[in-house]
Amino acid sequence: MTHAKRDTSRPSPRRSAGKGTHRIYPDENSMQNADLITRLRARRLTPRVLLAYVAAVGLLLFAAPWPPTFALGSVIVGLGLLLRIWTFGHLRKNQNVITTGPYAHTRNPAYVGSALVMTGLFIAAGNPYDYQGLAIWMAGIAGLYVFFRHYMPRKYRREYGKLRELFGPAVDEHAAHVPNFFPRLTPWRSGDTQRFSWACVRANHELIWPVAGIVALIIIGLG
Repeated sequence: MTHAKRDTSRPSPRRSAGKGTHRIYPDENSMQNADLITRLRARRLTPRVLLAYVAAVGLLLFAAPWPPTFALGSVIVGLGLLLRIWTFGHLRKNQNVITTGPYAHTRNPAYVGSALVMTGLFIAAGNPYDYQGLAIWMAGIAGLYVFFRHYMPRKYRREYGKLRELFGPAVDEHAAHVPNFFPRLTPWRSGDTQRFSWACVRANHELIWPVAGIVALIIIGLG
């Protein structure tokens, strides 16, 4: 599913699933072209976001890693970050329904990647041999429950509604062939020829997250 976050660009409504010629991305007036300060000001510091920041700091402060599970968690984090890079190399926000790359396997590859990163960090930070390590894993289970039970359904309702306004039947066509979250093994062939682009990764400001993930693993490993 393409993400429909704040964006000052206004595409023509009910565009196709993207089988034609793609426009230059990002659009000239898009938030993707804004400077860092402008983008940060556009973000709302909601209680949910603040709670996520507090949880992340707590994870780093109280990490109690064990080498085998730290290694496993690091691999999972790496897979999640790679999936997010692949995702945002195909994503052109609000231009068309993305059906190529990871979007041919799942409609929400960025969320799948985020879930992998979150799971990997909690696995890396805990251990099965003391209360502190076990408490971190229990907190991770609780965090994943909130992610799947509350965060994801809320995002789906908001984003799918906006996407249907923009692209109409193309959204339902994608949904009829591609799972909402857990990926299908074989890609759906929509006929779109869009390819991965590092320019899209940069335009979507995704390169900061691999750096943040690596720094987090270093801090956890030193815990």
